[in-house]
Amino acid sequence: SVMQGQSFLLQLVPVLVVDSITPGLYDTIIADISDSWMDFTRFDRLTPPTYDFDFTDETPIILGNGKEYLVYDSNHDGNLDYSAGIVGAHVLDVYGIITNSSLINSRIGAVNGTLLPPLDPKGNFFGIMYDFGGHGTGTAASIVSTGKEAYDIYGNSTKYHIRGIAPEAKIVPIKALWLGDAIYGWLWSAGFDQEKNSWKFAGKPRVDILSNSWGISSFPTLQSVPGLDMQSLLLSALNVPGSLDKNYPGVLAVSSAGNAGPGYGTLGTPDAAPFGLTVGAVTDNVYVGYGPFKNQPRFGNTTSHYGEVSGFSSKGPSLIGDPKPDLMAVGEYSFTPTSVTKFSKNTNGSFALFGGTSLAAPLVAGSAAILMQGLKDKDIPYDPFMIKNILMSTATDIGNDPFTQGSGLVNVTNAINYVTGNDDVFIVYNNATYSNIKKILDLSLKSMNSSSVGLQKLQLVNNTFQQTSWFGGQLFPGDRTSASFTIVNPTDHTLDVEIFPQKLGLINVSQFNSTTEPRLKDPLINKSGVYRPNYIPLVEIKNHTRLISFFDKTKPIPDDTSLMVLDLSFPFSQFMNSSTKTYADDMKISSLYLYDWNNKNNDTKPAYQDLTLINRGGSWGTVQELRVSDPNSKIKHTPLVGVYPVPTRYSYWKGDTKQNSTSSDFTITASYYKKTTWNDVWLDSNIMQIKPHSSSVVVATLLIPPDQSPGLYQGFIIFKGKSHSVNVPVSYAVIKKLQPKDLPTVIEGSQGDTLFGNGYVGGGFDMSNRYNAGDWREYYFDIEDKTVNSVAMNISWEDPDTNLSVFVVDPVGKIIQTNMPPGVLGQFQGWPTGDWLGSSPAFSEGGGFYPIKNKDATSTVLYAPINQTGAYSVLIHTTLFGGRSVAEPVTITTKFSTILPNEAAPQIKLGIPPFVNSTYKFLPQIIGNNIESETYYLDSEAPKTINDTTPVEISKNLSPGEHKLRIVITDSVGHIVSNEFTFVVDNTLPKITSKSLTNGSSVSGIINMDFDINELNLAQNNWLTVKLANQTFYDNKEFQFDTRLLDNGQYTVDAIAKDRAGNVGEEKITISVDNSGSNVIFGQNKGNQNFVILIEILIGLGIASSISFITFKKFKISKRS
Repeated sequence: SVMQGQSFLLQLVPVLVVDSITPGLYDTIIADISDSWMDFTRFDRLTPPTYDFDFTDETPIILGNGKEYLVYDSNHDGNLDYSAGIVGAHVLDVYGIITNSSLINSRIGAVNGTLLPPLDPKGNFFGIMYDFGGHGTGTAASIVSTGKEAYDIYGNSTKYHIRGIAPEAKIVPIKALWLGDAIYGWLWSAGFDQEKNSWKFAGKPRVDILSNSWGISSFPTLQSVPGLDMQSLLLSALNVPGSLDKNYPGVLAVSSAGNAGPGYGTLGTPDAAPFGLTVGAVTDNVYVGYGPFKNQPRFGNTTSHYGEVSGFSSKGPSLIGDPKPDLMAVGEYSFTPTSVTKFSKNTNGSFALFGGTSLAAPLVAGSAAILMQGLKDKDIPYDPFMIKNILMSTATDIGNDPFTQGSGLVNVTNAINYVTGNDDVFIVYNNATYSNIKKILDLSLKSMNSSSVGLQKLQLVNNTFQQTSWFGGQLFPGDRTSASFTIVNPTDHTLDVEIFPQKLGLINVSQFNSTTEPRLKDPLINKSGVYRPNYIPLVEIKNHTRLISFFDKTKPIPDDTSLMVLDLSFPFSQFMNSSTKTYADDMKISSLYLYDWNNKNNDTKPAYQDLTLINRGGSWGTVQELRVSDPNSKIKHTPLVGVYPVPTRYSYWKGDTKQNSTSSDFTITASYYKKTTWNDVWLDSNIMQIKPHSSSVVVATLLIPPDQSPGLYQGFIIFKGKSHSVNVPVSYAVIKKLQPKDLPTVIEGSQGDTLFGNGYVGGGFDMSNRYNAGDWREYYFDIEDKTVNSVAMNISWEDPDTNLSVFVVDPVGKIIQTNMPPGVLGQFQGWPTGDWLGSSPAFSEGGGFYPIKNKDATSTVLYAPINQTGAYSVLIHTTLFGGRSVAEPVTITTKFSTILPNEAAPQIKLGIPPFVNSTYKFLPQIIGNNIESETYYLDSEAPKTINDTTPVEISKNLSPGEHKLRIVITDSVGHIVSNEFTFVVDNTLPKITSKSLTNGSSVSGIINMDFDINELNLAQNNWLTVKLANQTFYDNKEFQFDTRLLDNGQYTVDAIAKDRAGNVGEEKITISVDNSGSNVIFGQNKGNQNFVILIEILIGLGIASSISFITFKKFKISKRS
């Protein structure tokens, strides 16, 4: 059983499987498709159907016979009425019904498993490829429709043939989104097979191009940001030859940008993959006058305008910062063949209006197929990068900024002209982008477990792959970076090419305030439920700075305008009724239109028949936007703005409430931009001559101003030839350097305009759209301090009705914190953030948000862990917007810190004496946990680091005198301890002079010793040491010595003096002792020191004492000792 389309009708198909040749070997399928059709239409019949259950009147299907289609022509008029798909699909046995079940990754689906054969030889199963929604059929048909059928599209009997962009290409349909196993589909398509739950390259890709018309908008559920998540990383790698296997040649992967515009940064996953080819959407007003758009005044009356950026087209940048999207193609809208099944009797042919970037992507994929064929015909080798470069170099500029249009609108004719060397078409590419992006992706790839998707290898090779767009990388203010651009001339003659950097500069902004009037009638249509917009001539939207401008009613658009942006904004209180019991249960909007009014009758009231729609913008939010490039050349008559109040109110939960809408105050803002010189880029040459069938190189350098604010910057380098120009998109990121730890690091908010810029956000949120609708900004903080482990952040804005979701992203692309954590809903229901309302079948795909405030009405706070060094990023998402302006300043205040359970401050243990000399060394003892730095400051010298194991000679080169030493110890939690020491450096040795003896003196008997020391700061102890032959004297300059205690001969008296700095002075005196004429009465006791000391005392009392008395005393003391 299957379900088809939005009717969800059950289709039952009886099937007979036959072993037509070999018994038991089933090879033929016969479907009773006539009974299936009868059952499908049973509710449209007046009588119950009668089933014949006859297989003999059906066409047998043998795989490969070209009749694998399960289709039926009920009335045999040659037009098919019914389809149940195509037989022959390989089905992945995810749940192990036939074989073993697949390994299911909660984020990326099935990563392995058995791909079943299209028909089981035993007859138990066969595979069907069936598109019950029609989306895949529309994308495929936009490429390969042959245009044989004719369709009465506008109901006026005029038949149209719908031909695809590359009708001779072949389609390999892969249905891989229900479980989310796109990775399995990619790898199989790229030529890999499953072997024991691992992917092995089979030697050749199965396809040349992967076209992806899908994306994941609620990316926080993946816990990674677009571009750095697993799907995006693999999609990038699929484009890079040698990335998945050394013999892998690469496959071009084309992705739709998404439909979450008009805000910036609205790319999803895997659309943001930098090495893939991302496609945005432009208009083609062929739907005007078709079906539900017919006779609706707001759509005008002609289909002549096309090629403007669609309001819903998602814009770049991603967090990586490279210029995205790459190209644009038609997405609003076109007609494509669709399912042949007739869901009603009134079906007017098997075609449908199809659109979105889901249409734009296959149109570029088909263009790539044509280009590949052209290169093959010329035997020119190519890889995915070359295909991408040619398509970007040959695109047509549509006057927008790089984050909106990339290089411009795909132009396959130009691409083939390059291959054939016609019309002076050349291409341009540079050598820097691949390595600059690879540097960022490598961090994410290293953190990813490639085996989790069954790959032994997932890495980007170090080769240089040339790219047209230039991503300068993540830089600091004052940095510079260069790229070499190669200009390739395939023609037979020399090309002159002018080169200059360019960006869009604001000329002026004008505003108009008024109030809507709902349910106005067009003068030519008086039909119930059909209403016209409120019309405002563009000339009325003008700021009259001079009196003459007030009377100038003919030129509302400045002559040099290259881009006009119109914004329609409402206060949030006008958009949503806050008095209802249920949030978002009562909403009203007005959509925005721009017309070329051909006022043939000079009537003051426009009629829809006189209006040609140029572009439109509409979303369920407070800001609507439309863009028109080169407006002066496109508007031939009177530019007229339409504000269309949706006639009824809507509920997020129930859809159309059928309640009449009321008037709303609004502001129209007209912003006019022109192409100006971009001073951030310097070129080494502005004019190049490229000889036939050769190339030339020009070097471009990005010069980042020293005062450049953090954020992302964009512009172009234009390569202009005589009849062909190449728009090279350029972008770079500026990283914020941190203030010292625990000090505020601030990114100041600024007033902005409607284009992308830093320091502000715009509106663009859409309650009826998808999660990533809104406006996004990206900022980068460089963390070099390994001890930082947390950040506190405060984000503030102005309008209390504005609400922001904030995400902190680590260097590998993982979301580590948000101010709106999803809590239990995220854990069990896959909720991306806590402010999300989820989807509502009656109204929204998931673009609704609730204004959660975790601080106050105009600010939010969050705290995030820091677990490594590198560039941490902050993503800011405008989930709700006040609507009182087109842009709102946002200020980011951060404080990076270290949080550890450590209250005690470090201690410094060190004693420095007040006097030191040049040999003094110190080694302080630092006591504490989580020490971050140990430095010392000597006098006014620069700080130096203390070595924990090697003593430092602080005074080695210091001049004598007083000095100061300061030791500063910090720990990672923020304690700072400082001790200061004052000391005197004294390198002068004490000088000793003997006043009583001279060198070589002859002495005898008792002699007087007298020393003089020239030193003011003698040591406190042992400041003088005098060493004699038989004894030592301490700290006494004057004393007597009896030489008779020595044998006659030559002796040295050694006097040593020390000062407080540790300096040592020494004086040695040689004396000759000769006591040969003296009475040696005490010879037997000359070794007794106590006896000598006693003799000295007795001499002091009186030499006249008798010999007998002295002898008595001597013997008495000797006896006691």
